[in-house]
Amino acid sequence: MTVEEVDVLICGSGSAGLCAATYLAKCGIKCKILDSREGPLAIGQADGVQCRTVEIFESFGISEELLRESYHVLEVTFWTPSNAGTGITRTGRVADTQNGLSHQPHVILNQARVNGLLLEAMSRFNNQEVDYGYKVENVQVDDSLTLDPTSKCVTVETLRGNEKHTFRARYVLVSVPDLRERELS
Repeated sequence: MTVEEVDVLICGSGSAGLCAATYLAKCGIKCKILDSREGPLAIGQADGVQCRTVEIFESFGISEELLRESYHVLEVTFWTPSNAGTGITRTGRVADTQNGLSHQPHVILNQARVNGLLLEAMSRFNNQEVDYGYKVENVQVDDSLTLDPTSKCVTVETLRGNEKHTFRARYVLVSVPDLRERELS
């Protein structure tokens, strides 16, 4: 079993984990990112990007590419079966976002590509990358060390293949659905 010490450990490279890691990379903070998948997301699971999320991409300096590649949602249209029963009739339409909510639009882009933009930005900012194939088994916080800002007070036990790996970190972001479900049951 190996033990690795890091300042920041991010468990999960979904939207939350990648946004956190990209922000840290932009600030010059190196972190370790673990994900249970064998590689980057290949197919999108949630392809809508809300205007506030586009603002986050803007703060990273990567909104232009997102906006160039995406479909911009301007309005929502409502349909109902026609009275004759032979088709559908448009019954209304409204603006997609409330006027003045944001200077950025709501867009649609495959989630795998959105994640790819974040991965590319992390790499540009400080050569940050994700380590794939790690399944998080356990997270423990040593309460006696939490008041010392230099301590590695969190221990994360993982499994990669048949090998156990332990990480000790100052800060840990856990974005692993399987682990949360295990802890809640």
